[in-house]
Amino acid sequence: MNKICLSVDIGSKNIVIAGMESHILLNEPCVVATANLNSKFENVACGVEALTYYRNASNNAQLIYPIKNGVVDNEVAFVYLLKTFINRLTPKKFLKNYVSVIANVSCGLTNIEKRMIEESFYKAGVKEVVIVESPLSIKAINNDKVMLLVNIGSSNTEIAVVTDDGIVNGCSINVGGDDIDYAIVDYISDKYKLIISKGSSEDIKLGLATLEENDLSTITIKGKTVLQNTKNEVKITATELRPLVQSTIDKIVEVVASVCMMIPKTYLYIIEQNGLYLAGGTSKLSGLANYLKDRLFLDIKILDEPEFAVAEGGSKFFYDKGKLSRMLSIDNLN
Repeated sequence: MNKICLSVDIGSKNIVIAGMESHILLNEPCVVATANLNSKFENVACGVEALTYYRNASNNAQLIYPIKNGVVDNEVAFVYLLKTFINRLTPKKFLKNYVSVIANVSCGLTNIEKRMIEESFYKAGVKEVVIVESPLSIKAINNDKVMLLVNIGSSNTEIAVVTDDGIVNGCSINVGGDDIDYAIVDYISDKYKLIISKGSSEDIKLGLATLEENDLSTITIKGKTVLQNTKNEVKITATELRPLVQSTIDKIVEVVASVCMMIPKTYLYIIEQNGLYLAGGTSKLSGLANYLKDRLFLDIKILDEPEFAVAEGGSKFFYDKGKLSRMLSIDNLN
């Protein structure tokens, strides 16, 4: 029997899987395509293949996003996605593969929501599952005694103070990169009477959105007019988008400031010296580090490849189950 160890970062937008050596094995959209086959809808593809299938299929295809705000919203679709991806990553030459998973989840989930994720992995054929809150996995790749962490995902953001003994205090809020995308859609519709897709707004965010005050970049966007439904294009500036970005980030800043006020004095000096660490894809937003530094009066450090920090960190626990046991307050974790 061959044992396969996988660290899985379960996001509402993407699912990232790292192997035991912290190498990223998979990074794909967390989406499933269904189609009407034999008078009933069946799951037919997931990830990138699901998006391709949906674009090429007739009107009977649908897309399902099984995770919303870090919570399982469609268990059947989620199990199908997990089974498909895990089977893709396991060797076919062995008759049986013993798959062990570190399942990284939001620190804001209830025990019932965590249990639902755990059961989904078992239904997908996994033999061993350990549920780990994402801030713990990120701490595994950092040697600081205490770590103040902000992990900005697509649909939620985690703010936590973490030590080698676990999470001291923290929370998760339903604010993330998607909020900027939707704000861009609404802004362009209201000001320019132009309809653009969520995908287009994300491209605009990646190419133009910034918190730098002196950024004078522009971009031309295409869409359909609200009234005539005809194609049109307009030029927008980074200056226009900055208030949209700032509105979302300010919500995060407010919560971070509240968490900082609750940091125990024994940890406060260390955090003041080490600063705040940023993880998650949205942490690469232009000007974000300086913006947070000016408002929180802390040095801001963006982790290397921040979008992969959770999955890579979780894989470290396969080598140090004792450390994970201490963090989770569980005795004799095998």
